[in-house]
Amino acid sequence: MTAPPSITSLQTRSSAVLAALALGSLVYVACVAWVFQYSYDVVGGVVVAHLLVLPTVALLVGLLRQEDDRRVRTFIIAGLVVKVIGTLARYAVVFRVYGGGDAFVYDRVGGKIAEAIRSGDLIPEGQQLIGTGFIEVFTGIVYTFTGATRLGGFLVYSWLGFLGLCLFYLAFKIAFPDGDRRRYAALIFFLPSMAFWPSSIGKEAWMTLTLGMTAYGVARLVSRRDHSIPWLAAGILGSAVVRPHITITLVVALGVAYLLIGSKRGGLGAPFAKLAGLMTLMLVFSLVLSSVQSRFKLEEGAGVEEVFAQTREQTSSEEGSSFDAVGARSPLDLPAAAFSVLFRPLPYEAGSVQGLAASLEGALLLFLFVKHWRRLANLLPSRRSPYLAFVAAYSILFVVAFSNFGNFGLLARQRVQVFPFVLVALAVPRVKKALGPAPEVEAPRRPPRRSFDPAPASRGAG
Repeated sequence: MTAPPSITSLQTRSSAVLAALALGSLVYVACVAWVFQYSYDVVGGVVVAHLLVLPTVALLVGLLRQEDDRRVRTFIIAGLVVKVIGTLARYAVVFRVYGGGDAFVYDRVGGKIAEAIRSGDLIPEGQQLIGTGFIEVFTGIVYTFTGATRLGGFLVYSWLGFLGLCLFYLAFKIAFPDGDRRRYAALIFFLPSMAFWPSSIGKEAWMTLTLGMTAYGVARLVSRRDHSIPWLAAGILGSAVVRPHITITLVVALGVAYLLIGSKRGGLGAPFAKLAGLMTLMLVFSLVLSSVQSRFKLEEGAGVEEVFAQTREQTSSEEGSSFDAVGARSPLDLPAAAFSVLFRPLPYEAGSVQGLAASLEGALLLFLFVKHWRRLANLLPSRRSPYLAFVAAYSILFVVAFSNFGNFGLLARQRVQVFPFVLVALAVPRVKKALGPAPEVEAPRRPPRRSFDPAPASRGAG
């Protein structure tokens, strides 16, 4: 029996802990004092980082309290650290390496909107509230409280993106209680694209949040849990004000999943309730479609082909990593389109350091899909078909739409909107578990090996 530690040893340990805390506090104060020599862009970012500590701790406590897997808890905490590193890297690339990008526009316009709000004007006259205009207004609202700090804005948007990833994980956990949660958590939290692109002032972080809200709402809906409608409404509305064409994909995928949801209650009320839900989805679809037509400036009656044609023309004309878009037009084109959207550029197609990083990530994902190709059979109809149908429908529609993108740089940034859906296929339960209990099998063919026991007689002694 181990002897209890002596009073002297406890005092020594306490003194060491206090000394470490004192040293850490001094280093912290010195670092903060050193930061204050820079402009408010950096100083404000440090202030925002401190303001985000409290909601971050609350988020982590809520997540970790309901997570029983210790390794997943580690992944979530480490994922936050990776997200912070990705944010700093994204900030450095945008403002220190390239010196340009959409974040510059959001920062400049957001600063003006913040000044207008402080002077009593809620929204400047002529300011749009859809697409780019919404991100400008939201950035202005953030700057109203934090001041015009680009680093602080990056941290706020990155935090929203991290919240979206947490919602994706919770959705997977609800939809697949016996799924490979470790693998899914590792993929969405540590994938370089998810840590880098949705970590700046821009649409990617906002879309990661709203897509995560929608996925979480769908998971609760198909699992017949309460409060699914508020999450769905917030996710669909939030995505519609930034990228309504993505919202159309979400609504269609949700409609496919909704058709497969069974009803606990029988009687005449169930068909009417499902019909009312489908009519609501059709109404939302028509409203979002009109918004897409107005955004792309399409004439009434114009079809999807016109949107694809505009997309091909706009993306392929941009300088840099342009290529000939695949453009899926039939089911036979889907394999090539999926390969192009999810895994390209290939290493020999990369024309820059950023392109090379995207190609290496694509090669890693391709390797994982080839290695675990048997899990793709789990997408067959099963008792979890509603959420799988939602994931599959959204992924296919996304591939069809973005296969018309003819620029690797834009494609690498945009596909973070589909990765959390596609990666579900690598972590769903195996076929035997997904389709029901496996039949009983006979005893092993080979007799078990004898293990060497140096003292067999000692068993049971005493």
